[in-house]
Amino acid sequence: MSKLPIDVPKEKLQQIRMDALRKVQREKRTKKRIVPVAIVALLCVSLLFSIRVSPTIASYVAKIPGFHALVSAVSLDAGIKDIVDNDYYEKVNVIKSKNGLSITLQGVIADHSGLVLFYDAVAPFDMTNLNLNDVQLFQGADELPGPSTFVMNTGQQEHISSYVEYNFSEPIAYTTKDFRAVFHFNDTDKGNIEIEIPFTLQNEIAQEKVIAANRTVDIDGQKFTITQIRRTPLKTAIDIEIEEANTMQLLAFDDISVITDSGERRGSIINGIAKQGDIRDGKVTLYVQSNYFHESDSLMINIGAVQAVPKGEDFIEVDFATKEVLTKPDFFDWAISVTSNHVSVAVNKWDNGDRLLRLFDGVKEDGTTLEFEGYTISRDEEYVIETAQFEEYDGKAKIYFSYYFNPIGENIELNIPLQ
Repeated sequence: MSKLPIDVPKEKLQQIRMDALRKVQREKRTKKRIVPVAIVALLCVSLLFSIRVSPTIASYVAKIPGFHALVSAVSLDAGIKDIVDNDYYEKVNVIKSKNGLSITLQGVIADHSGLVLFYDAVAPFDMTNLNLNDVQLFQGADELPGPSTFVMNTGQQEHISSYVEYNFSEPIAYTTKDFRAVFHFNDTDKGNIEIEIPFTLQNEIAQEKVIAANRTVDIDGQKFTITQIRRTPLKTAIDIEIEEANTMQLLAFDDISVITDSGERRGSIINGIAKQGDIRDGKVTLYVQSNYFHESDSLMINIGAVQAVPKGEDFIEVDFATKEVLTKPDFFDWAISVTSNHVSVAVNKWDNGDRLLRLFDGVKEDGTTLEFEGYTISRDEEYVIETAQFEEYDGKAKIYFSYYFNPIGENIELNIPLQ
């Protein structure tokens, strides 16, 4: 199915852009000549009416401070478009500088599930080798966990326009709306650069909408229950519990989406966290793009496929001391190699439904966690080679895979009334 284009909310984005521009103009009016407002306004209007967002236009927009990051987010997530349409995006426009690097916190989206910070970075020096290592976020004196998503290096020489996303496993209480974002950059020539930006949220925080679903799906005796649906402006969360008595280990829910009674479909989060929790622990939350601002009498949950393998056959057992594969599932017929702290699998192209195995979880012989340290993927004409790197360890371990193409159920639809 071809992907439907997301219309960019032109008028809202234009207003956000022009408000930011007016502030910058006021601050710089005494320092240097400014391009006439009418010309800039005409440029913005022309640009906004031409965005869909094609790679060419997106590349051009990337050169306009305060604009590219929000347009990019809107083009990837229909829920962000709704946020802009409904004036839930909060403009901040706070500028801080250090060592020649200037950071503008353009705006924030905040709800009980997380925050997104939109920022620009400009400098008189070449920023090709400028890396963003971390962004700490403080609410009052307390540091919040995260971030979950941020750009480390853009390869841009003149400016960076991006966003930082925080996802909270438990709803955040806005006991104070005073925040501090601390950006930690590193440049090969200038070293570490730390810039702190305080900001205070002014808007009311939208309350989470919780829908009790309690719908159990039974696929030939393999059961799971959608317990509830939680909607916030940033995302829709679908909470799932797995039946402990199942004989199959559920691994993945493919292509999950929510469809309103008007037929509007919201799919998985594209650029961010799409899942939280370990499915092997019996509970998992899947995230789809939000439809918070849309009223509906019911929601249809659609699951493209449920992937599963027999319990006890969802891992490879290896010996890092002897560099041997001790056991593997009978259906797992791909080449496996083991080094002192790496496990590699060469998967025939298209064999695994064009998905990755994701060998992220390891357990030592004594039952403790084998610390995961990194992942590389390489491709040639025949194979996709996935390599997981773990801590140095001289012993036996089970390496679990998170995906294997073996659908036990497909095209599952559940109608959830909202009244």
